[in-house]
Amino acid sequence: MDNDPIAFRSYERLASEHTWRAAIDNAAPHVDPADLKQMPLLDPGAWQDQETPDRRWLLDGWIPHNQATYLTGPGSAGKSLLAQQLCTCIALGLPFMGIPTEQKPTLYLSCEDDQDELHRRQKAICAHLAAPLSALSGKLNLVSLAGQIGAELATFEQPQRDETGTVSPLIRPTPRFRALERVAIAHGAAFIALDNVAHLFAGNENIRVEVAAFMSLMNRLAMRANGAVLLLGHPNKAGDSFSGSTAWENQVRSRIFLETPKDENGHAADPDLRVLSRQKANYARNGETIAFRWHQWAFVQDGDLPEDQQAAIAENARASSDNAIFLACLAERNKQRRPVSEMPSPNYAPTQFAKMAESKNIGKARLEAAMDRLFRLGRIERAFVCRDENKRRDNHGLVEVQNGAPNGAPNGAQTLAPNRPNLPAQTARNIHLIPKGIFGAATEAAAPDEVIWDDEPEHDQ
Repeated sequence: MDNDPIAFRSYERLASEHTWRAAIDNAAPHVDPADLKQMPLLDPGAWQDQETPDRRWLLDGWIPHNQATYLTGPGSAGKSLLAQQLCTCIALGLPFMGIPTEQKPTLYLSCEDDQDELHRRQKAICAHLAAPLSALSGKLNLVSLAGQIGAELATFEQPQRDETGTVSPLIRPTPRFRALERVAIAHGAAFIALDNVAHLFAGNENIRVEVAAFMSLMNRLAMRANGAVLLLGHPNKAGDSFSGSTAWENQVRSRIFLETPKDENGHAADPDLRVLSRQKANYARNGETIAFRWHQWAFVQDGDLPEDQQAAIAENARASSDNAIFLACLAERNKQRRPVSEMPSPNYAPTQFAKMAESKNIGKARLEAAMDRLFRLGRIERAFVCRDENKRRDNHGLVEVQNGAPNGAPNGAQTLAPNRPNLPAQTARNIHLIPKGIFGAATEAAAPDEVIWDDEPEHDQ
């Protein structure tokens, strides 16, 4: 070994480390009380004769006690409604979509909906729950910061070290946070829903340490309130279920996602249907889901509706699915520059579509019914499709109307046929034979005689 310089150096390093470790082991430890405040030690031995505490939930299996849960979902999915309805259920000790809750006073803070909107939404929620508004006094606390500036709960700055060596914190709670914390504790609000992160988080969502510090602040709020916090956010445009740094995902022990299910073509066959899924659950099974629907301005499960309404909703959902299938077939044919007609002919749309894989074998009769509904709703019409240069003529057929114009032309403008700039606009398209404006079944599934609700504006984060 003496002739091997590498082995000698390794031996020398090991000997040095042994001496250093021995010195550390033999040194008398000195722990300042301030050290224990910075690094509080837990002695597992003290738990020997203690009963293991049960895990507590504000919403069983979904929202753990003493933690901040992150709820995400696209705009108009209904996160605000879900949060306010969940606050109501917990305040009254009622199950939420069949899931038990722990009865506690609650607080719902909205940065986007004003007092009147909260009032309308609360009345619909209570109507569904068969609970009078008066039952919520002292149990449900609503706060609207709509239109106010300075809703941020914390600010961020570069940490500085002073002359004593103390490092200033990265995050500084704002007076708004201090007020929220005091009000929540004073009213015993053990469940706090914060809507939403775009208004309340003033840091950079792509800087992990800032996101982590903010989520630690939310966890502290949950602990001091002796309850739980639900923080609402939006996904990004890339299709992820959350936006910004992965710290949003990693710093929470529970993240849930609300969405309107889409088919393989990206269409919502039943736009009133919602699915809530556990996308991250450190204390429960990942991937479990709850299905419910928007109905009369509240969320309900199908089994809670009368049988006749369930049948009507099922029929409406099938009609909307058939409409989406018809439009998918139409898009494919027009993409192939093979127009179809609404009139009985060799190119009759239902006959041609019934042969296509995109029709999912629903049959000619259902495709005819879908075509009629789409005409009545103004979703399709007869217009220019493509130019046949070989025959030197324009080909017309069925097209989907988007944004009030065929093929998505803006502002309802009637587009000229391609390669025919001198054609008058009126010759570039024809009016379909079935008049518009006639009441018919919704293109998407909606509860009978109701309007599809849009609960919140889009916000990209």
